[in-house]
Amino acid sequence: MLGIFALAGMIATPIIAGKMLKKDISDYTVDSVVKPCIQYNPISNTIKNKKTIERNFLNICKRCEMTINKQDELLDIRECKIGEEYLMYQGFDEESIEYFKELFNENMEMGKSRQRREIREKHEKYLEMLESDTQDWNGTIYRKNYYGNEQIDYRINKLMENELWKKIVCDKPRYIDGEGTAKYMELHVIKAPKPIINDLNNIYKEVCWLQGLEDGKW
Repeated sequence: MLGIFALAGMIATPIIAGKMLKKDISDYTVDSVVKPCIQYNPISNTIKNKKTIERNFLNICKRCEMTINKQDELLDIRECKIGEEYLMYQGFDEESIEYFKELFNENMEMGKSRQRREIREKHEKYLEMLESDTQDWNGTIYRKNYYGNEQIDYRINKLMENELWKKIVCDKPRYIDGEGTAKYMELHVIKAPKPIINDLNNIYKEVCWLQGLEDGKW
């Protein structure tokens, strides 16, 4: 058995080292390209710097190990600060860094717009299912720990403003003390067709997102 683990270690080590080397090369490539222009007057430099940032925007985000989905959409507004500090370290001027922030926010807004559209289309299909299938429904209690700072009554009221959530929740949600470090645990009595019951974790996150609420994970 020890021999198997030793062999696995021998195989894994070069794989890990290869990945690290590949990342080092990738980082070096980005660093060598994303450099500020200092050869001309300040106005001309800023124009060239903005073009450099725009041309290499996604590579900068990947270099900074930001959270990016498969559609090349940024997912965490807090990570913009990492990109700002990277560009500052590289020597870019303040106006060029502000331009990076604009590109970052545009990317996030486009991603949010697409996600809202796709979520609403998905929820519309569930609403149609609720209208057509009124017999074969299952019941369950959906429990969700919440760790953030939003007031419980505010959260519950916002959740119940959502058309889909309002349709599948039988009674006003209640809450009890949370588990571990959670502020509280939400209790939602759900009655819906099986496909919706099976997708409750995703639906809850999507409803929170549409209603401008934290989804409870942090």
